[in-house]
Amino acid sequence: MARTQQQRREETVGRLLQASIDTIVEVGYARASAAMIAKRAGVSVGALFRHFDTMGDFMAATAYEVLRRQLETFAKRVAEVPPDRPALEAALTILRDITSGSTNAVFYELMIAARTDEKLKETLQNVLSQYSAKIYDAARSLPGAESYPEETYPVLVALLTNVFDGAAIVRGVLPLPEIEEQRIPMLTSLLSLALPNSDR
Repeated sequence: MARTQQQRREETVGRLLQASIDTIVEVGYARASAAMIAKRAGVSVGALFRHFDTMGDFMAATAYEVLRRQLETFAKRVAEVPPDRPALEAALTILRDITSGSTNAVFYELMIAARTDEKLKETLQNVLSQYSAKIYDAARSLPGAESYPEETYPVLVALLTNVFDGAAIVRGVLPLPEIEEQRIPMLTSLLSLALPNSDR
């Protein structure tokens, strides 16, 4: 059966986004040119710009795709958590695994670049605000999460996400396995003291 124009477009965009992610993982954002990405996707640079007006728009789409995948993985992992497993330990393990993945490194590259690129910053602010809200919703669905106070849960989710994001960036330069293996038990202990009435 012949593919429709829409199907061909979606397939090309999908290849371009995958090529963008793979290229940034391999060479970093600063060296990921339109020509390099298009070549990896098996299309021309012109084809890239038929689907995206600017590289900024394309990088925004890349960021959306990275975060879409992260949310999909997070939601899937949350759904697989056994009801009798402590929510905090499960959440920390999932966060550690997702933030340490190569796909997440793409988002870190884009975040660092956005510090001095106003257009990218504005785009990522929109993407990140949506992502944060969805991560919060997914975290709220963890077994046992209902025992955490509503007013402090968003702070807890942001705090833990930031801890693992920071650890993932440092790990790329200076792996510290002796600290890595203690991070989840330490965070669990600290949070147990801070939230003594919560069922973990």
